[in-house]
Amino acid sequence: MTDVQANEDGRNGKHFGTNSSHRFQSEAHALSAAGEINPYSCPACKSENTQRLSTAYMSGLSHFSAVTSGFGWARAPIVGGAWTTGISQTQLSQVVAPPARRKYARGFLLLFLGPIIGGAPFAILEHLHGPSTTYELLAASVVILLEIGAVASLLRAVAYNKRVWPELFQQWRSCVMCLRCGQVFRP
Repeated sequence: MTDVQANEDGRNGKHFGTNSSHRFQSEAHALSAAGEINPYSCPACKSENTQRLSTAYMSGLSHFSAVTSGFGWARAPIVGGAWTTGISQTQLSQVVAPPARRKYARGFLLLFLGPIIGGAPFAILEHLHGPSTTYELLAASVVILLEIGAVASLLRAVAYNKRVWPELFQQWRSCVMCLRCGQVFRP
Protein backbone atom coordinates (compact mmCIF):
# COMPACT_ATOMS: atom_id res chain seq x y z
CA MET A 1 0.00 0.00 0.00
CA THR A 2 1.42 3.39 -0.92
CA ASP A 3 1.20 6.56 1.14
CA VAL A 4 -1.35 8.00 -1.27
CA GLN A 5 -3.58 4.93 -0.87
CA ALA A 6 -3.25 5.07 2.91
CA ASN A 7 -4.24 8.73 2.94
CA GLU A 8 -7.18 8.09 0.64
CA ASP A 9 -8.35 5.17 2.79
CA GLY A 10 -8.03 7.31 5.91
CA ARG A 11 -10.11 10.08 4.41
CA ASN A 12 -12.79 7.60 3.43
CA GLY A 13 -12.89 6.06 6.91
CA LYS A 14 -11.68 2.58 5.93
CA HIS A 15 -8.97 2.39 8.62
CA PHE A 16 -10.50 4.69 11.20
CA GLY A 17 -10.80 2.08 13.98
CA THR A 18 -7.20 0.92 13.75
CA ASN A 19 -5.59 4.15 14.95
CA SER A 20 -5.86 4.59 18.73
CA SER A 21 -5.48 8.39 18.62
CA HIS A 22 -8.45 8.69 16.25
CA ARG A 23 -10.45 6.37 18.51
CA PHE A 24 -9.59 8.46 21.59
CA GLN A 25 -10.55 11.68 19.80
CA SER A 26 -13.88 10.25 18.72
CA GLU A 27 -14.61 8.99 22.25
CA ALA A 28 -13.76 12.40 23.70
CA HIS A 29 -16.00 14.06 21.11
CA ALA A 30 -18.83 11.65 21.96
CA LEU A 31 -18.47 12.42 25.69
CA SER A 32 -18.60 16.15 25.12
CA ALA A 33 -21.58 15.73 22.78
CA ALA A 34 -23.37 13.74 25.48
CA GLY A 35 -22.95 16.66 27.89
CA GLU A 36 -20.34 15.08 30.14
CA ILE A 37 -17.71 17.67 31.05
CA ASN A 38 -14.09 16.74 31.58
CA PRO A 39 -12.94 18.17 34.95
CA TYR A 40 -9.59 18.97 33.35
CA SER A 41 -11.18 21.17 30.68
CA CYS A 42 -10.27 24.84 30.92
CA PRO A 43 -13.13 26.88 32.38
CA ALA A 44 -12.14 29.89 30.26
CA CYS A 45 -11.69 28.44 26.75
CA LYS A 46 -13.06 24.87 27.25
CA SER A 47 -9.83 23.36 25.89
CA GLU A 48 -8.77 19.91 27.09
CA ASN A 49 -5.12 20.71 26.34
CA THR A 50 -4.13 21.04 30.00
CA GLN A 51 -1.20 20.07 32.18
CA ARG A 52 -0.56 19.95 35.92
CA LEU A 53 1.64 22.77 37.19
CA SER A 54 4.02 20.26 38.76
CA THR A 55 4.49 18.51 35.41
CA ALA A 56 5.03 21.78 33.55
CA TYR A 57 7.57 22.84 36.18
CA MET A 58 9.58 19.60 36.13
CA SER A 59 9.53 19.26 32.34
CA GLY A 60 11.08 22.72 32.04
CA LEU A 61 14.13 21.88 34.16
CA SER A 62 17.23 20.33 32.68
CA HIS A 63 20.58 19.66 34.28
CA PHE A 64 23.67 19.92 32.15
CA SER A 65 27.39 19.38 32.43
CA ALA A 66 30.11 20.02 29.89
CA VAL A 67 33.83 19.55 29.67
CA THR A 68 35.78 22.02 27.58
CA SER A 69 39.42 22.12 26.69
CA GLY A 70 41.63 24.31 24.61
CA PHE A 71 45.12 24.76 23.28
CA GLY A 72 46.82 28.04 22.52
CA TRP A 73 50.14 29.68 21.87
CA ALA A 74 51.46 32.80 23.64
CA ARG A 75 55.25 32.59 23.44
CA ALA A 76 54.80 29.07 24.77
CA PRO A 77 52.17 26.36 24.38
CA ILE A 78 49.19 26.76 26.73
CA VAL A 79 46.70 24.01 27.48
CA GLY A 80 43.54 24.55 29.50
CA GLY A 81 40.37 22.82 30.47
CA ALA A 82 37.21 23.41 32.48
CA TRP A 83 34.15 21.57 33.69
CA THR A 84 30.83 23.39 33.72
CA THR A 85 27.60 22.23 35.36
CA GLY A 86 24.28 23.93 35.85
CA ILE A 87 20.53 23.93 35.53
CA SER A 88 18.60 25.36 32.59
CA GLN A 89 14.99 26.39 33.13
CA THR A 90 12.33 27.43 30.62
CA GLN A 91 10.21 30.53 31.16
CA LEU A 92 7.07 28.42 31.59
CA SER A 93 8.81 26.43 34.31
CA GLN A 94 9.77 29.66 36.06
CA VAL A 95 6.21 30.98 35.87
CA VAL A 96 4.61 27.82 37.28
CA ALA A 97 7.25 27.19 39.96
CA PRO A 98 6.01 25.95 43.34
CA PRO A 99 5.62 28.41 46.19
CA ALA A 100 8.96 29.07 47.86
CA ARG A 101 9.68 28.39 51.49
CA ARG A 102 10.88 31.29 53.60
CA LYS A 103 14.63 31.27 54.15
CA TYR A 104 16.28 31.58 57.55
CA ALA A 105 19.47 33.23 56.24
CA ARG A 106 18.35 36.83 56.87
CA GLY A 107 17.42 36.10 60.47
CA PHE A 108 20.65 34.22 61.23
CA LEU A 109 22.75 36.87 59.50
CA LEU A 110 21.14 39.63 61.53
CA LEU A 111 21.40 37.53 64.69
CA PHE A 112 25.16 37.10 64.36
CA LEU A 113 26.03 40.45 62.77
CA GLY A 114 23.64 42.54 64.91
CA PRO A 115 26.17 43.24 67.66
CA ILE A 116 28.73 44.38 65.10
CA ILE A 117 26.32 46.43 62.99
CA GLY A 118 24.63 48.00 66.02
CA GLY A 119 27.76 48.74 68.03
CA ALA A 120 30.23 49.81 65.32
CA PRO A 121 28.89 53.34 64.66
CA PHE A 122 28.86 54.16 68.36
CA ALA A 123 32.34 52.72 68.83
CA ILE A 124 33.57 55.04 66.09
CA LEU A 125 31.83 57.98 67.76
CA GLU A 126 33.45 57.07 71.10
CA HIS A 127 36.81 56.91 69.41
CA LEU A 128 36.32 60.37 67.86
CA HIS A 129 34.68 62.17 70.80
CA GLY A 130 35.83 60.15 73.78
CA PRO A 131 33.97 57.70 76.01
CA SER A 132 30.40 58.52 76.90
CA THR A 133 27.63 56.61 78.62
CA THR A 134 25.21 58.00 76.04
CA TYR A 135 27.02 56.19 73.22
CA GLU A 136 27.13 52.97 75.24
CA LEU A 137 23.39 53.12 75.99
CA LEU A 138 22.55 53.87 72.37
CA ALA A 139 24.79 51.04 71.16
CA ALA A 140 23.23 48.58 73.61
CA SER A 141 19.68 49.60 72.66
CA VAL A 142 20.39 49.33 68.92
CA VAL A 143 21.99 45.90 69.37
CA ILE A 144 19.01 44.71 71.43
CA LEU A 145 16.56 45.99 68.80
CA LEU A 146 18.50 44.25 66.01
CA GLU A 147 18.56 40.99 67.98
CA ILE A 148 14.80 41.23 68.62
CA GLY A 149 14.29 41.83 64.88
CA ALA A 150 16.46 38.81 64.06
CA VAL A 151 14.51 36.53 66.39
CA ALA A 152 11.20 37.87 65.04
CA SER A 153 12.37 37.22 61.47
CA LEU A 154 13.34 33.64 62.35
CA LEU A 155 10.03 33.00 64.13
CA ARG A 156 8.03 34.37 61.19
CA ALA A 157 9.94 32.12 58.78
CA VAL A 158 9.39 29.06 60.96
CA ALA A 159 5.67 29.80 61.35
CA TYR A 160 5.22 30.35 57.60
CA ASN A 161 7.09 27.17 56.69
CA LYS A 162 5.13 25.07 59.20
CA ARG A 163 1.60 26.48 58.71
CA VAL A 164 1.18 28.41 55.47
CA TRP A 165 3.62 26.82 53.03
CA PRO A 166 2.29 23.21 53.20
CA GLU A 167 -1.22 24.40 52.29
CA LEU A 168 0.09 26.55 49.43
CA PHE A 169 2.17 23.63 48.17
CA GLN A 170 -0.83 21.27 48.19
CA GLN A 171 -2.89 23.84 46.28
CA TRP A 172 -0.07 24.18 43.74
CA ARG A 173 0.14 20.40 43.31
CA SER A 174 -3.58 20.19 42.52
CA CYS A 175 -3.66 23.09 40.03
CA VAL A 176 -3.79 22.63 36.28
CA MET A 177 -2.78 25.04 33.52
CA CYS A 178 -4.48 25.39 30.16
CA LEU A 179 -1.83 25.21 27.45
CA ARG A 180 -4.09 27.06 25.04
CA CYS A 181 -4.98 30.26 26.95
CA GLY A 182 -2.71 30.05 30.03
CA GLN A 183 -5.52 29.94 32.61
CA VAL A 184 -4.56 28.24 35.91
CA PHE A 185 -7.41 26.44 37.66
CA ARG A 186 -8.23 23.64 40.08
CA PRO A 187 -10.24 20.75 38.60
